[in-house]
Amino acid sequence: MNRPLHRPTELARTAALARLATAMLASLGALGALGALGTTSLGCKKPEAADTASKPAEEAPIAVKTVVVGERSMPRWLRLSGSLVADEAADVAADVTGKLLEVTVDRGSLVAKGAVLARTDVRQAALASAEASAGLEVAKAQTAQAKVDCDRLESLYKAGAIAGAEYDRAHSQCLVAQQGEKLAATRVASASKPLGDANIRAPFAGMIAERYVNTGEYVRPDSKVVRLMAIDPIRLQLSVPEASVAFVKEGQAVEFRVPAFTDPFKAAIRYVGPSLRAQSRDLVVEAVTLNADHKLRPGMFATAQIDLGEASSVVIPKAAIRREGDTAHVFFVKDGRLEERIVELGEAKGDDVAVPSGVAKGEQIVSPVIPEARDGARVK
Repeated sequence: MNRPLHRPTELARTAALARLATAMLASLGALGALGALGTTSLGCKKPEAADTASKPAEEAPIAVKTVVVGERSMPRWLRLSGSLVADEAADVAADVTGKLLEVTVDRGSLVAKGAVLARTDVRQAALASAEASAGLEVAKAQTAQAKVDCDRLESLYKAGAIAGAEYDRAHSQCLVAQQGEKLAATRVASASKPLGDANIRAPFAGMIAERYVNTGEYVRPDSKVVRLMAIDPIRLQLSVPEASVAFVKEGQAVEFRVPAFTDPFKAAIRYVGPSLRAQSRDLVVEAVTLNADHKLRPGMFATAQIDLGEASSVVIPKAAIRREGDTAHVFFVKDGRLEERIVELGEAKGDDVAVPSGVAKGEQIVSPVIPEARDGARVK
């Protein structure tokens, strides 16, 4: 009987597959044993061993120096803001009809009261004035003749030489002649006015803020020629809040500053408004100061202060204040720990600063404040 030639090859393949399966089963068994071992180890771990980190120890207290909040007499100031305005300001009108022959001033010019600002052509006005003057002379002659005639008729009437009706008619004509002379005199005054107004003059001393016309332009009586401002003295216009109205009165001294100069200026309150403005609920007050050197100009912003005397106030040392931007911080000692507060500062005097709110007399504060100070820190 003949056997197939491929039989030994199949047997070898089967044996190799059996060995591979055995090796895989062994590997799976080893992995299972390791997993079981790991599970057993994790399950046996004690809970207290999971948290190995110890809690941080409480920080040690910091050493500070303290003072007790006191009270003393401190200065009081009313601080206000405002702006400078001219003592007088006007748009000077031409008040005449004609062509401008010359404008004698420009922006920034200083002029005295009565100074010529501009000149107009007066030839037409001169002719009209001459005509009116001639009419006046004629009227005077007519009045003189009428007076002679009236005197004669008066004598004739008294002598009975003329009737009463004729006398009344002649007397009326005499009165008409006299009124005609007055009318002619009025016309002369009216025609002469443009001659006097031909030179446009400054109504008060001041500085030219604006020039509206040029040489050669034609102006009318209502035409604006220049804007004139009186700046010596100059006014400081201030806005007083409603709550501070009681502190302001006429004659008070005011010290103010403007951004353009470092030195302060002095003024005195001259005008106090009669009522508060409805929209802003403030009172307009004006102080006046001399300005001979013209350093101060209308429109400048100003910060002012009014001395209100002294009053008792809660104070703290300057060394107890930690400033962060626009806020002031103070550290108080409460039950062995620091308490940080933001306080409002008032006026300073020497080494003390008034505190209108946020601090009470008798409280204990850190002074001088140290870099380590913080809210909640323990102190010794």
